[in-house]
Amino acid sequence: MERVDELERGRACCVRRAWLDAYESLSRAERLAPLEGEDIELLATAAYMVGREDDFVSCLERAHQLHLDAGATLPAVRCALWIGFALALRGEAGPAGGWFGRARRLVERVDADCVERGWLLLPAVLQQASAKEWEAVATTAAEAGQVAERFGDRDLFALAAHEQGHALVRNGQPVEGFALMDEAMVAAVNGELSAVVTGLVYCGVIAYCQELHDPRRAAEWTAALTRWCDQQPQMVAYTGQCLVHRAEILQTRGAWAEALEEARQAFDRLMQVTRPGLAGHARYRQGELYRVQGELDAAEEAYRDASRLGFQPHRAWRCCALRKARVAWRSRRSAGR
Repeated sequence: MERVDELERGRACCVRRAWLDAYESLSRAERLAPLEGEDIELLATAAYMVGREDDFVSCLERAHQLHLDAGATLPAVRCALWIGFALALRGEAGPAGGWFGRARRLVERVDADCVERGWLLLPAVLQQASAKEWEAVATTAAEAGQVAERFGDRDLFALAAHEQGHALVRNGQPVEGFALMDEAMVAAVNGELSAVVTGLVYCGVIAYCQELHDPRRAAEWTAALTRWCDQQPQMVAYTGQCLVHRAEILQTRGAWAEALEEARQAFDRLMQVTRPGLAGHARYRQGELYRVQGELDAAEEAYRDASRLGFQPHRAWRCCALRKARVAWRSRRSAGR
């Protein structure tokens, strides 16, 4: 009876998005007796949302095997894909490719058309985007979006649309591109997507708006992301990225002290959830804020930390070094007078 109570409580907490309570209840239920595949997937989601990404992956690995043992091929494919995505986001390209390959092999066993074939296009989109092959990204993402529409999969459509939109803007079609990104964001804001995909779409679109020099959209969507995070006080995932985006917006408005504090909090939060690349971005933002305030030694140290974490601030680092050299030259020149 106790296990049933914990399981029901964990499921209800997931619906309410009380992620820490869900994680703890589902973990207790599993200690009392093994969970079925679908409930382990719920536990995986809760783990991800409280920043326990290793648990997220290990839960999905167990769910994947349980689905296979039960002959449920397509749920096993979904688990393999999400393991691949999680590993890819952490920069573990080899293991990620292995899981994507496993998902592809399993789908080949299925004769019927299925939405998972659309999901399997997303690893190719990520690879093409990494190579800056924007026309290919737009084409592949559009194909994934068509599959999503055919099967009514809102998560897949939003992920495909925001990648297609980014690629179109990069390829010289800003009107069409931003329209697709806005459409993906509307689905996120309206609560039409799963929790994990909602966060991915928010952070992805905001990052693209920053990259594509659209501060108005970035500010609007960052405000929406902040509201979404505030509605889930037990959530850890995405809160670090949210702080980075807020720091960027504050910096553009000249609120440097507030921006620096947001960037510091972001760095601490992202290191807590072992996301070195994103933590490097937060440390880079600190460096930029130090640089514009003339604190060049602190800026250089921040850039060095960001580089060690996998975020390469080459241009900013060179600017900082050049400014330091100029300051040193002026100091020597003044001393020589």
